[in-house]
Amino acid sequence: MKRYKGLLRDTWWIWLVFVGGGSIAGIFMPIAFSAIPICAFAFIYFGLMRYDKDGQLISEDRN
Repeated sequence: MKRYKGLLRDTWWIWLVFVGGGSIAGIFMPIAFSAIPICAFAFIYFGLMRYDKDGQLISEDRN
């Protein structure tokens, strides 16, 4: 759970834009509501791949 807290700590604004934009666009084009579950899967993916179990960003040069 710490990895998702770390992801939200660093990128809360972009997830807000994605979900908010998908919701607003969904009002005009219902197919745009599909952006919300896509964001959920992307959030889980980036949390697993880019953050360790302590919620710290995994850098490329760390061995």
